[in-house]
Amino acid sequence: MAIIPKYHQFDCVEKNEPDDRQADAILKYRPDIIILEGPEREGKPDLIFNAYGPHEKPKKEIADVMDGLRIASKQFGYAVSDMKAFENVQRLWNEGHNVLEYGVDGPKELRSEFYEVWNHCYPCAKKNWLWWVHIYLRERIMANHMANILKNYQDKPNPVILILLQSFHWKHVKFLLKNPSKVQVWGYYFGKFPEVTPETIAEMIKRNNKVFYKYWMKYSDFKE
Repeated sequence: MAIIPKYHQFDCVEKNEPDDRQADAILKYRPDIIILEGPEREGKPDLIFNAYGPHEKPKKEIADVMDGLRIASKQFGYAVSDMKAFENVQRLWNEGHNVLEYGVDGPKELRSEFYEVWNHCYPCAKKNWLWWVHIYLRERIMANHMANILKNYQDKPNPVILILLQSFHWKHVKFLLKNPSKVQVWGYYFGKFPEVTPETIAEMIKRNNKVFYKYWMKYSDFKE
């Protein structure tokens, strides 16, 4: 069965304040699949709820998620919207609509590396080739997960997929999902940095950041 997805993408405001657009989109579009900018777990993007039917979701795990979001909401405004989004997912489950959820981003170790550095020097960090290594690795993992999700999906020929990645990431992930050549990928991410080449970049990453090097050698199109 050929899968022809119907995509809807929504950003969230990257500030410490509520933003209900993603939560509202869940009820508006009633997605079959939700792609979250959350970390994979043990190399897999599936949330535990995907293993159960819509009326059989594990209550303890649902309560644990809500408790965690309530605690986070006392400090982070965006967690208030995350609570509403998860409540809306539960509403669809209760109606018999089996929404599947996937956290497709890289693992926490990769996501958080250099976080404080990027936090204090963005957007000028975008002129740093190592910053783009970080972005590329996360988006390569996102694209790999997305490709596998679509490959293994069997329920509907035209699933509605709600993309809750930032538009910056989604633009790049869509590019990677087109299966570009190595030359095209290199030009897209690193073509404006003459100080690195496909032959030299791995050793340069190794000298600068061991975490990036670890994931480069595992996921990069240029690891050979």
